[in-house]
Amino acid sequence: MFAPAREILVSCHGLGMSGDAWQAANNNILYVCSCIRSDPRHIDTNISYFCFDIRFAPNDSVIPVRSQNMRSSKKQPPPPPRQEMIDAVAEAIRQFEKLAADPEVVAACPELPGVVLDRIMGRCLDRKGEEYKTTVKDYENIRHEYLQALVGHPIGRTLALLAVGTDGVKLMEAGRSPSTLVDTAAPSERAVRGRQVTYNCHHVIPKSVGVADGRAAINHPRNFVIANTTRRGRDQSQNPHHLWHSLLLHPQTHNAPKGEIPIYVVRPLFPFYPPISQGFKTAEALREHLKNLGAPPLPEVWEKRILAFSKAAGHRAYSVPKEFHEITRAFGELYTKKNKEEPDQAAARDALAQKVEKMSAEWLPGDAYINGRQLGPDHIPEHKLPVADSCLAAAPETPLPEKTKSNRKRTHHKIPAGPKVNAGTTAKV
Repeated sequence: MFAPAREILVSCHGLGMSGDAWQAANNNILYVCSCIRSDPRHIDTNISYFCFDIRFAPNDSVIPVRSQNMRSSKKQPPPPPRQEMIDAVAEAIRQFEKLAADPEVVAACPELPGVVLDRIMGRCLDRKGEEYKTTVKDYENIRHEYLQALVGHPIGRTLALLAVGTDGVKLMEAGRSPSTLVDTAAPSERAVRGRQVTYNCHHVIPKSVGVADGRAAINHPRNFVIANTTRRGRDQSQNPHHLWHSLLLHPQTHNAPKGEIPIYVVRPLFPFYPPISQGFKTAEALREHLKNLGAPPLPEVWEKRILAFSKAAGHRAYSVPKEFHEITRAFGELYTKKNKEEPDQAAARDALAQKVEKMSAEWLPGDAYINGRQLGPDHIPEHKLPVADSCLAAAPETPLPEKTKSNRKRTHHKIPAGPKVNAGTTAKV
């Protein structure tokens, strides 16, 4: 994109510098990328990568502006969630509270704190089949209002503030993933760059698994967890979501026998994972932090669970252990361009399943299948993750009605159009 320098609006807010500072350094016309931090109604901030050139230039010169994967943002927020979704989120919060009455369960396995296995009976779906495609489509239809309803719930909102902060909550209120841009820098001699923290929705029972009560059990808030899915090359320390898939889920569903089999799904004990971005040694410290965020104290069951997680994580932000980074990265590579088409996709899935066979067997009980083979009754896993039975595969108490043309037309609140902003590619929840 090219534009005469004297016609470009100068705006520097959100970059940690003022427009006056730049103009004092050079009286010529300046172009600065703006709105990296802006009203989420006007900018899609789910940025996975961005790169803009910021240059000084003489008057009437032409400034090249380089961008990658640009697209226009939406100007209108999604409508508010339906009452059915609000009720479904309330059921999900109740289910979380019932899941682990003893907070010590949170710290039962230090490598995977705050996680249990949930044994279900399910059948693995063909990812090219209509049932899988319909499940994915149905989820996309409810994703925005689920995010809104989750932060609309009093406990959900407080847990969101702890996990993703105030910026993440604002994005969820707009029906967007609580992904954020951090560590922006703007040296004069190079392009502005930033680091993306990405969250995605983890389906406890995966979308690729069919259960007796069908999509009503799969696409329901009690089956959702907002999980950190940040990928940074070799560093996978902030990607527990892909760790769960690579270590425990992919080896069970790959080459699985036809028909129903026992599957041990990954069941976090929090609607956000990790549930905290910093450690808390005492309840008083946790309450003070919530007070500073403008949030009320959590109920005792959640307070004890948060403190138990903090202790298990060494009172700091949770990081995926280094011994799992390679397989975590390999799972993410299943979705890269080089592995998108067959036979590369099938080969990559085969390679990962073979790679993790031995490692996965150290975590799963004897009736589990790994790469099509059942471990057997004499198998004893080396690591003891707690096993729950939450009846997650059964129909929910508050099922979500399918969206029809009538219930899709919820009231929109029109807002003035903001500045047109180009943003990078987004990571879908």
